[in-house]
Amino acid sequence: MKKLLVWGLLSSFFVPRAAVAVELPSFSSSERIVHIPQITVDNNNLLYDVELQLDFDSGKFSILKYSDTAPSGIAELNLPFKLAMDHTAQIGSTGLQIRFSDVTEDSRCPSDTACIWSGQVVIAIDVIRAGKDPEKITLTSPNVYPIVHELSDYKLELLAVQPYPATGAAIKKQDYRVILRVTSLL
Repeated sequence: MKKLLVWGLLSSFFVPRAAVAVELPSFSSSERIVHIPQITVDNNNLLYDVELQLDFDSGKFSILKYSDTAPSGIAELNLPFKLAMDHTAQIGSTGLQIRFSDVTEDSRCPSDTACIWSGQVVIAIDVIRAGKDPEKITLTSPNVYPIVHELSDYKLELLAVQPYPATGAAIKKQDYRVILRVTSLL
């Protein structure tokens, strides 16, 4: 009965907030802690190693910890992953590596400003395959996602570029993050 209650509470907590767990969560009933390895929130943000503590009396969760950085340089095929500037992710066992190498333009309209043009962000990605020279690709987003690029037998999708600009707050290159997904075309 308690397990059913916990899963009911979990689904009511996550579904209204547009969050999707990409791996199965685990629950420790003795500690009343839910551990979620990776979760996508509002289709625009990834959190890793999320721990929530459940209060059975109130039915509420408390956030114990989370990270916005992936725990390793491994990304799964078909699942979104986040990359920081100058970081590389190995895509499962495909032999494919994706490196976020640069932001060459960020003219997006600041979130606290009304603009005539929404602007765009242009990023550079290096696609690395065993035995081949890195392929440099440029992805341009006019604030509409996903941006799709085909890589012979794979599809690379740009799902978000973070952070979003705000007036008076310059974004340093090392603060940029991209959310990507690689899927098989075969």
